[in-house]
Amino acid sequence: MMIWAIVGPLVTGLAAVPLSACLLTRGTWQIRRPRRALAAWALTGALGLVVTIVAVLVASALSLSTSSAGAPIEGLALTLIAWAGLGGLGIAGSLTQLRRVDLGEEDDDRPSITELLSRRRTDSWQMGTITVVEIEDPRYVAVAIPGTPSTIFVSRAVQHALPPSYLSAVLAHEAAHLRQRHALLRRLGAWHTACLPKRSGLRRELASRITLLTELAADDAAASKVGPAHLREALAALNRLTPSRELGVRAARVSALHPQHCPPDALPSSRTPSGHLRPEHR
Repeated sequence: MMIWAIVGPLVTGLAAVPLSACLLTRGTWQIRRPRRALAAWALTGALGLVVTIVAVLVASALSLSTSSAGAPIEGLALTLIAWAGLGGLGIAGSLTQLRRVDLGEEDDDRPSITELLSRRRTDSWQMGTITVVEIEDPRYVAVAIPGTPSTIFVSRAVQHALPPSYLSAVLAHEAAHLRQRHALLRRLGAWHTACLPKRSGLRRELASRITLLTELAADDAAASKVGPAHLREALAALNRLTPSRELGVRAARVSALHPQHCPPDALPSSRTPSGHLRPEHR
């Protein structure tokens, strides 16, 4: 009976790993409420981890007391559960040391952080507590880098190509990534996907959905900051400069969520010749 009292919570805690992934990958409600979906995913995973750790620690304590009380079979079972649980937690913990974030974000056209830092800085200014740095780069990129201070790198190409209202929308989007700690969420997502079977469809779906939902959450924050019309037009303009199905879909979503501000006659196309997702903004 004591064993089942441990196995039950342990199985429940372990089940939180695929369950929290399903919260993000099953259905389409997350597209409308990305922040709520990400919060539900993180909370479910955190509760599952806590329950698992508590169950393993209790099993370890009970294995010692049961063995000394003269119940060798039950003590042995609890000991095996404790050691297996500790081993599993150790493996999961080691995955946090992975340096490569496997969230399907690889893009040869997007500069790395090291490359951004090496670019010549042509201008900089403050946007609240965030430092915006203009860099010499021919690509249309704007990237948020968390740290102290938090920094947004924006290329001169974007500066020259977009009018001030559109540029404000792009910067508001990047600032939302910083304020909502999306870099941390993506690291947690990378750890979560690493805990799932390598060839599972759920792993691939989870990686893609976390990347998408952080972009949509930043879009919602930017729409509240500068207005949905400016955000939609900024996304449409970037989609014309660097054709991307992702940008087109995001612009279409803004129009669908705010039809009173975004008339359908200017709706950008979500199709591109390549048909690939190429996120240029984080």
